Amino acid sequence: MLLGMPFFRHAVILIYYSTYNLKKMNQGTALVGLIIILLCAIPFVLMGIASRNKKKRILNGLMETAARNHCKISRFELKNNFAIGIDDETAMAFFKRITKESDVSQEVNLSEVQRCKVYNSTRTTGSKGAASVVDRLELLFAFQDKNKGDASFEIFNTNLGSLTLTGELQLAEKWAKIFNDKIAEKAKQK
Repeated sequence: MLLGMPFFRHAVILIYYSTYNLKKMNQGTALVGLIIILLCAIPFVLMGIASRNKKKRILNGLMETAARNHCKISRFELKNNFAIGIDDETAMAFFKRITKESDVSQEVNLSEVQRCKVYNSTRTTGSKGAASVVDRLELLFAFQDKNKGDASFEIFNTNLGSLTLTGELQLAEKWAKIFNDKIAEKAKQK
């Protein structure tokens, strides 16, 4: 029996220390895992913050452009690097785009415009015209006064960084309709 006691005691001590070390090892492994997860997540968090700040800067620029023209944006839409909006009271259209190379603010008085249309510049690629690629997408404003020329809001351009359309065509068609409805409304008022 005496021989069994020290063995039992040693076994209990061995089990106690091995579980204690296992707990320490699990805490260390968990800490290392947590650090790795944080290191992987930080770039995504920073990109999200940068994107939010850029969108806020674009929207503020659109609002400032409207304020400089004594207008207030009633409806707007924000995309990757631009914002488009309208003041329904004054029938003014506004556009703001910020890229690495440029900062563009534009406004068009819709009461002076005859119509707005979507201009889609495409090219074919591949053999036998297999695919059509959009290079540029604009909203063109044709003025009633032909001497004024045309104005345009450039919605998409492959030279500005983005290579694929992500809803810009639908956005351009939607806003062309909004602007044309406002143009027709102003024409009826005259």
